[in-house]
Amino acid sequence: MYSHFDSYVWVTPFGLIFLLAIVVAWWFARRNAVSVGVDGSHIDLLMPISIIVGVAGGVLLSLAMPKDQMIAGEMMQAGVRIRLFGILAASTIAVFIYSRIATLSFRRLLDVFALPTLAGLMIHRVGCFLAGCCWGDVVSSEHTSTFASQIQTLPFLSSLSNGVQYPPGSLPYEQHLALGLIEPGAQASLPVFPVQLYEAALLLVVLLALSRFPWRQYSNGVLAVLAVCAYTFIRFFLEYLRADGYIVVANLTVTQLQCLVLFSSIVLLPRLLGRHGKVGNT
Repeated sequence: MYSHFDSYVWVTPFGLIFLLAIVVAWWFARRNAVSVGVDGSHIDLLMPISIIVGVAGGVLLSLAMPKDQMIAGEMMQAGVRIRLFGILAASTIAVFIYSRIATLSFRRLLDVFALPTLAGLMIHRVGCFLAGCCWGDVVSSEHTSTFASQIQTLPFLSSLSNGVQYPPGSLPYEQHLALGLIEPGAQASLPVFPVQLYEAALLLVVLLALSRFPWRQYSNGVLAVLAVCAYTFIRFFLEYLRADGYIVVANLTVTQLQCLVLFSSIVLLPRLLGRHGKVGNT
């Protein structure tokens, strides 16, 4: 995500969809909370707190990684990014602190928020598609660039989609212009994969699958673990079709490295803790 907002336009499709994503996640989390005996007022208080703290964490993580601002090598800067995993990490810390203060199960709260978070992200990705942020690789294999590994990681998939084009002033247009892929004054960007919609569709599949999972019958935190693992798996592979990520090492982006760390932590941490005794439902 990017902190690009036109100060002269207060109401945009992206903004409206973002608000819709928050409302849906809020309603979903409240319903989950009530179903497990948690008063809905806790969600009403915790939701805005986690959003504010999360956004601050997303910005701080971006500022801590200056190179992550680059989306076309040294030829283009896209401003401060609001890192999704920074948002999630900071929000999780906020939920943990609140759970201690309110004497609620931290893991149960994570379960309450797990699917609502995915639902909100699914809706938000539609807004990303309309706004042109989080855009995909160039579809056509006829265009090459010094930054081909960044904007066209898997050229053999070009035949799968005709792609979408964005107008002047959009981030895909600015990137293609900076890389010399289009001439100044071009009417639109090159066709790019609608990767935002791919992610939204895959999240819908995950939501439908996990909605049938009887998480209330399992130990606290199981649903949250499944949701995190599913999303990191999806996001890792979709990054190969995104053109806005800065390549760090071994043709992997910052986000892919974060996915690997998060997935490994989720899988290995319970086993490591298990060596010292049974993990409680705190």
